[in-house]
Amino acid sequence: MTRTDIESAEPTTEPSRGGRRRFGRLTVVMAAIVVAAGAGWFLVEGKDEAVATDEVTGGVAAAEVSATDLAKVSRTRVFFGHQSVGYNVLDGVAAVYRAHSVAPPPIEERRDAPAASGGFVVHALIGENTKPLDKIKDFDALIRGGIGGQVDVAMMKLCYIDITPGTDVDAVFAAYRDTLAALERDFPNVAFVKATVPLTTQPGRLSQLKQWVQGNDLYGATANATRERLNQLIRKEYGDSHLFDVAAVESAAPDGTRAGGVTDGHPYFALNDAFAADSGHLNDAGAQRAASAWLATVAQASSK
Repeated sequence: MTRTDIESAEPTTEPSRGGRRRFGRLTVVMAAIVVAAGAGWFLVEGKDEAVATDEVTGGVAAAEVSATDLAKVSRTRVFFGHQSVGYNVLDGVAAVYRAHSVAPPPIEERRDAPAASGGFVVHALIGENTKPLDKIKDFDALIRGGIGGQVDVAMMKLCYIDITPGTDVDAVFAAYRDTLAALERDFPNVAFVKATVPLTTQPGRLSQLKQWVQGNDLYGATANATRERLNQLIRKEYGDSHLFDVAAVESAAPDGTRAGGVTDGHPYFALNDAFAADSGHLNDAGAQRAASAWLATVAQASSK
């Protein structure tokens, strides 16, 4: 699968019953549009709701990184397992180094570590999108297959596409926690950085209707609320120690508010439009912001 395939992949509806289901949804949506017209909002796209950081728990990771941090990362041997949003972060890493007029460490995509004495960043695609348990197993296999003896810092990141309203959050968290605990026991010389799950943007009302018609709940508030539930479990388990809180970074505005809201009584955050290239990926500003937090977290974890 190419990088382009990964970034464009999204679930599709089942074609065999699609016509019947779509007709039924269309009938209901037409009625909803009539009601919405009376309410006067159906021609206007909704906007993200600004949520104060103290209204929903979850700290915002620092988006600033120091020259000392950059030098420390350059001395550190790092492995990063990810999927498409990980590319955004690594693109931002090079940009952050350039902004500080410092050469970045070698960044190479491979499923093993080079025989090098200096620092490097090795990264690889792990598992398959929409299958978080397989990603966790693949990361474990790579660490145990040799990478664990060759790096100082290692981390894996799930993707927004892995966590949807139908995900068994407790099962995913248990697998993540237990796998990392076993790796930390068996590889005491490796610092394992934890990561929250990235988010998607807040859709407007027309977009929400379209997604509902299509039966696609990947980009809605309920999906982000499910991601927030998993992210809260990760934050509670690991605190601020060696935690790359990408969800906090993606959702936070410079004034401290965060894009998000509450759905069915459940709080959630969303990818801030200012940092979004599309519904789930980062633009240049978002990539550099996430990369700064990523670099600061790696520096915190590194003993170099």
